[in-house]
Amino acid sequence: MVYSVQIYFQKANTQRYLIERWAMLFVVALLLISFPNEGMAQRGSKIRTVIIDPGHGGKDPGAVGKRSNEKDIVLDVALRTGNYIKQYLPDVMVIYTRSKDEFVELHRRASIANQNNADVFISIHCNSARTASVNGAETFVMGDHRSQANLEVAKLENAAILYEENADDEYGGFDPNSTAAYIALSLYQSEYKNQSIQLAQKIQEQFTTRVGRKDRSVQQAGFLVLYRTTMPSVLVELGFISNPTEEAFLLSEEGQVYMASAIYRAFKEFKLEYERENALPPQLTAEQRAILAPGVPVEKTPATKTPVSKPKTHQVIYRVQFLTSPRELAATDQRLKNISELFFYEHNGLRKYTSGAFESQQAAQRHQAAMKQKGFKDAFVVAFYQDKRISNEEALKLMNP
Repeated sequence: MVYSVQIYFQKANTQRYLIERWAMLFVVALLLISFPNEGMAQRGSKIRTVIIDPGHGGKDPGAVGKRSNEKDIVLDVALRTGNYIKQYLPDVMVIYTRSKDEFVELHRRASIANQNNADVFISIHCNSARTASVNGAETFVMGDHRSQANLEVAKLENAAILYEENADDEYGGFDPNSTAAYIALSLYQSEYKNQSIQLAQKIQEQFTTRVGRKDRSVQQAGFLVLYRTTMPSVLVELGFISNPTEEAFLLSEEGQVYMASAIYRAFKEFKLEYERENALPPQLTAEQRAILAPGVPVEKTPATKTPVSKPKTHQVIYRVQFLTSPRELAATDQRLKNISELFFYEHNGLRKYTSGAFESQQAAQRHQAAMKQKGFKDAFVVAFYQDKRISNEEALKLMNP
């Protein structure tokens, strides 16, 4: 009898496991159907466009403190952040998902970023906790929640979809209060996770060293607003408005100026570092080339031709980078059709595709122009030595010891 009871419960547990497993797979399928790939913004050598996303708004107040609503604080900080970028980084276009107190669906926020081929997405929020003593700033990237606290933050922010009229259609019946839904969501990591973490770390460093906020570090969780973005993306939690002291700080003009300038400085540092790593080679005249590389004849190849040299691992090789992808592309991918000397390499956690292999920078620059005519407007020249990418400065030193 005891044995029969054990068998019964074993079967019941097995059935329960299978039901939960199938339920999770069903949620995954819904996510795949409901969250279509809107195309990946091509990362060039420059960061040109940033999306500033003030969370919540309109009928969605977000977290509620004793004296404030999250939607109002984050809008003020977001506008200040954007103004600093416009003022001090005039080469960057700033686009807000909202610039006033209005409700914007989560899926629309990501679409705004994707449709504008944004290079960075920064979503700004405030946090809340049941215990008033909890305080500090933290920055999230898309990923698997590793603590119950992170899961609760994701649930709080994703609850914004409850204000949307067509949430079931847009998110495939995603339940922001269901733990199983977040397990499924976490299976799809951000395509730019490494770069997102780099930006998040810089934001946290600014918050703690410049503004003196308590460091709650870089965290991971499943956020719908980050899930759909196709660029490095972070979600910033400025602090807890459930904490009276922190709420007062975030309500003050001084606090908002400090927090906005911290985000700006982190973005600037991220931009400069990215552009330094992906710097375009200098466009040298014949006279400059003669000075830098004496004895190397100026090539007479007509600009209409694209000479290709076979790569030699013992010398510097120049290639033209034209496409970036988070994963290996299929050989049948239309973007790789009719590409000469196709080559890819790993850099910054991404797979980067190049065309051509040249022994001189000038030949590569001519091929760069040809690739731009094919539609790859952000194509640029990169240097390699012994099959490893090096900076253009290193390449010049190797060619002119």
